[in-house]
Amino acid sequence: MFTTLARWVVRMPWVFVAVAVTWTVFAVGFGHNIAERLTLNPGWHAPASGSARVETLLREKLHHDEVPVVVLFSPQAAGPSAVDAVDYRQAVERALAPLVHLSHVKGIHTYYTTGDARLKSRDGRHTYALVNLARGADEGVASFRALRDTLASDALVIRLGGELAVYVDVREQLDRDLRVAEAASFGLLAVLLVWVFRSAVAALLPLIVGAATIASSMAWMKLATWGTEISVYAPNVVSMLGLGLAVDYSLFMVSRFREELALGKPVDAALRITLATAGRTLMFSGLTVASSLFCLFLLPQRFFHNMGLAGGISVATAMLATLLLLPALLALLGHRVNRWVPPFLAQRAPDMGENGRWYRFSHFVMRHARLVLLGSLAILLVMGWPVRHLQVGPADARSLPAAAESRQVQDILASAFELNELSPILVVVSTRAPLTDPASIAALHRLHEALGALPGVTRATGLLSLDPALTLADYQMLYQHPEAFPPAQAALEATSRGDTTLLQVQYRADPASAEARALVERIRALPADPAIQALVVGGFPAFHLDYLDALRAGVPKVMVAIIAVIFVLLFLMLGSVLVPLKVVLTNLLSLSATFGALVWIIQEGNLSTWLGFTPQGALDGTILVLIFAAAFGLSIDYEVFLLSRVKEMCDATKGDSLKSVSTGMQRSGPIITNAALLIGVVLGAFALGEVVFIKAIGLGLLLSVVVDATLVRMLLVPSTLRLMGWLNWWAPKPLMRVYQRLGLDETRHEGKT
Repeated sequence: MFTTLARWVVRMPWVFVAVAVTWTVFAVGFGHNIAERLTLNPGWHAPASGSARVETLLREKLHHDEVPVVVLFSPQAAGPSAVDAVDYRQAVERALAPLVHLSHVKGIHTYYTTGDARLKSRDGRHTYALVNLARGADEGVASFRALRDTLASDALVIRLGGELAVYVDVREQLDRDLRVAEAASFGLLAVLLVWVFRSAVAALLPLIVGAATIASSMAWMKLATWGTEISVYAPNVVSMLGLGLAVDYSLFMVSRFREELALGKPVDAALRITLATAGRTLMFSGLTVASSLFCLFLLPQRFFHNMGLAGGISVATAMLATLLLLPALLALLGHRVNRWVPPFLAQRAPDMGENGRWYRFSHFVMRHARLVLLGSLAILLVMGWPVRHLQVGPADARSLPAAAESRQVQDILASAFELNELSPILVVVSTRAPLTDPASIAALHRLHEALGALPGVTRATGLLSLDPALTLADYQMLYQHPEAFPPAQAALEATSRGDTTLLQVQYRADPASAEARALVERIRALPADPAIQALVVGGFPAFHLDYLDALRAGVPKVMVAIIAVIFVLLFLMLGSVLVPLKVVLTNLLSLSATFGALVWIIQEGNLSTWLGFTPQGALDGTILVLIFAAAFGLSIDYEVFLLSRVKEMCDATKGDSLKSVSTGMQRSGPIITNAALLIGVVLGAFALGEVVFIKAIGLGLLLSVVVDATLVRMLLVPSTLRLMGWLNWWAPKPLMRVYQRLGLDETRHEGKT
């Protein structure tokens, strides 16, 4: 396959380049406005879960398609300072007055209109209003921005908070971080590539492939929006993985091509060998990473489907651009790929002999293989030790920098107010008889009493919370003729439709705590009432519980699928059974070290001052899943590059494992080190972003690359290859016949190097 591709590329390189340029120009024009097609609903709900059903019932049956926004008022230096003062109240009312005329504002609740003391801070200096906004197709973002533009006061400081405000602030911060990360990555990569290649021409090629990869990936992502909803988080994954892998893959291809030219091969032969060796390895590497990411489709949440799709598309595009566009450019350039050498960087021929540093280092490792293996495993186990303290929790405003407005609101609410009730547990009840029937009212009364008796519940509000002095008989009478009793009629209109009504359960625990999730489980476990047809529990604590349950059920399937896919691909690449098994086991250790480091840094807050974030006290489950899928593929990347070169040398030396490993290390070691440095630059740029969610993903992937490029590739791989000896390339005869029949090893038909 690659021999045929090389023949076509050499024969008509301009055709390949012209097609690539035409497609890239089209992709830029087609995909530049992808943001307009992306959904602002992240898709974190597990379909068919209780929390997802409640959200659907609220929208479609109860017509509660609203989202609350916290409008926090605080004193200015020269303004009123006491919430109960007349001038403070007048300032609040003046600020909120313009909202009455906004069509997307569905309700405003303040301390002054409700008399609710919970809306006033303990020191009496702060108060907040709850403004309900129409959610709409964009999850209320347009309404929020209109609200933000409308609110103003010359007497008080106004800040906006709540779940929607956090979401908008995160989205806007991510947009800024993405632009900064891409600009910084391209600039720094350009400098480093010149230093690595010692040729400006060669350095330009990975950047061309990277730009084409990002443009093409965005176009494919926009095309995918015609068939499914794609989250606004997807472009971050495309930029991070697409650019990083495009540069990495290009480095291997260009380096191998220049190596073959340095050995005196003509351009066509050098390109043919490059594609049959480095190109073949890149294909398997790309398939490995993309397959790992596509395994995210085994989880039920659309968010993971989006991330898997975005990652898979970016990896596949990087692979195709490297295999189709880059060889054509190399064919056109030929020996000119080494031109434009900066005067301060003298060209040097690669050291291919047995006196090279990597050759000597690998000999040292293999002479002390057992000690090196035990030492490497000990380091990985120590790095992974903090995993035993891993806590999984949801992201909140603390993911934002301290200067973010919604983050400030959350901090003030937590420190200055009594326990707020912004995240109630929502209970949607459907009765068998009409809702106003005495039997239905009696069932709701029993439910209210059962909810109030649960540990941690402060109160339950709904149809039967109009007045604590009213008895069951009173409520039955009121709701038989609600039109005669305005409070009953208002309660029905606000909370009920047909035979369905909404109850809100307030509680003492933190909404993200295990206590809140346990309360959800207790509510769901209440004995069934014969008069109640359905009882569904939602709200944030229920969503978090359902989310974790979905991860517990789905993550093992994802892990098994990733391991199985990688095992098969590595066997097809190497023709070995034991080496893929060893690779999987060592990379599980490598990932445990990565997660241990993340627990130590992100969860426990070590290095938080240097990295500029607030310790989270837990790791978002989304982060862990994405890092596992992406890092498992990426961490195998460099091992694949090394093993493919070792296998090539093993075939050339007829099984001399010592020489083949040493030569493979000598020829691939410098390239892998440079590749790790380059992709580390890309991941590091994202790790320096302001949002902890993306910072943790970038940092986690960076750590996995560093661990793999050092401990695994430099120590574990050569020591295990030495200890396993001939078993490295062993496979049962039936499997070996399959491998040989497929004919995937094209290097046997090329000149040995």
